Order: sequence, then structure tokens, then C-alpha cells
Amino acid sequence: MTAATRVAVFCDVHGNLPALEAVLTAFDAAGPFDCIVAAGDYCLNGPQPAECLDRVVERATVVLKGNTDRDIVDHGASDPDLGEKKRATIAWTREQLGDERLDTLDTLDFDFRVSAPDGSTILVVHANPRDLDQHMFPDMPETEVSRLTAGINATVLVFGHLHIPYVREVGRLRLFDVASVGLPRDGDRRAVWGSFDWTEGSGWQGQIHRVDYDYGETVLRLLDSGMPHRERRIRDLLRATYD
Repeated sequence: MTAATRVAVFCDVHGNLPALEAVLTAFDAAGPFDCIVAAGDYCLNGPQPAECLDRVVERATVVLKGNTDRDIVDHGASDPDLGEKKRATIAWTREQLGDERLDTLDTLDFDFRVSAPDGSTILVVHANPRDLDQHMFPDMPETEVSRLTAGINATVLVFGHLHIPYVREVGRLRLFDVASVGLPRDGDRRAVWGSFDWTEGSGWQGQIHRVDYDYGETVLRLLDSGMPHRERRIRDLLRATYD
């Protein structure tokens, strides 16, 4: 846990360096922040996994683990739906990263808590407070949300994984899905991140931000990367949906 009143959170870079650089520039413009939290999934499915992980480690105060970070480390053994496409992409990504970066991914923490002067807290995770895989959908029944968030003792829960930004309240808990820097899925190609500010009297207030970047440059880097299934990754990037 750390004490802070200004926090930035980003998630799901997925090897998209132009999008990441745009978000880091946005941090500089909106800052300074007491704490910058990276919430997982930095490398897989993008053309520059090593460069992205290096920049994340350089700029973030705290770097958390996502499901694809785990999958890269264990060759996908923890993914019950592992197919040949993902297996091939994991193998290529591991080659780009090398042993030292793989060790970094293996040692990342699951969650991080930020405390304000009044004791109210933000809890940051990748997908949900229980595991790295279950999505927290914006229309998920409150009973299901409560099952995943029971006992976390936080004012605000911040996460990504779904790649669809939203804000929601369930009981006394405020949920912020800060979605994805590198692969948004709500039809908007712009990179996404979240900022959280605490003030006396108002407590924690959060905002989700969109950042323009040159996604055409990412397409060119995908084409030049040599990574497997590039056409699928380009399609996902440009469609920016799950369809």
C-alpha cells in the first residue's frame, strides 16, 4: 500500500508502442501523479513486446500482472482455451522478450492498494480481485459483481482486461474499467487510461480518458514484425470490437 492523492492507471498495452507513448505523453500533460499503476497485459499480440515492457517498467511506479503476462511465462499452460494461434504468438513473444524480461513478468504482483489521507482506498487489479481471467462486464448482475468483490475493503476498484471502458457503482463500491491502451474493444480506436484524484470533502474522483495516436503506424509495425497471424491482429486493432 502507498499513500497518494493523485493516481494514474493504465492497462492492456498488448505490444502497441505508439499507443503506449501517447498515453505516457498524456500522463506528462495531466500530471504530476503521486503514483502510476500499470495493471497488466503488456506484451502479447502486438509488434513491440520488449519495447513496451521496458517503457512500462521505466515509467510506472507499480507494475501488476495480467493474464497474458502469466500465459507468456508458462507457455499458456494456465489458459484452458489455449489454441494454436495463441501458442504460436506466445512462442514468438517469448523470443522477443528474452530471459530477463520473462523473469520480470514472472515476479509481478497481483494487486496494489492506494490509500488517501482519510483512509479511503483504491484497489487496482487486472481483471477482478479474485483471479486474472474472469471478466467484470458492465451489465453483470450485482450478485455476480458482489461475489467477485466480497471482502476487498476498498472505496474504488480499478481494473482492465475487458478492453471496454465503463464506470459503475455496486453498493458502496465504485468500479472503473480503464480498458486498454493498445487494443480497445468498444469501437473506439483511441487509447484509454484513468486518473483518480482525492480531495478533502470530495474523496476519490475518477475519470476515464481517451488519447488519439497514429494506429496506422502500429499497423505498419505489425506488418514488419514477423509475428504470426499479423492479419488477425491488424483486424482486431482496426475494428476495435470483439466481433
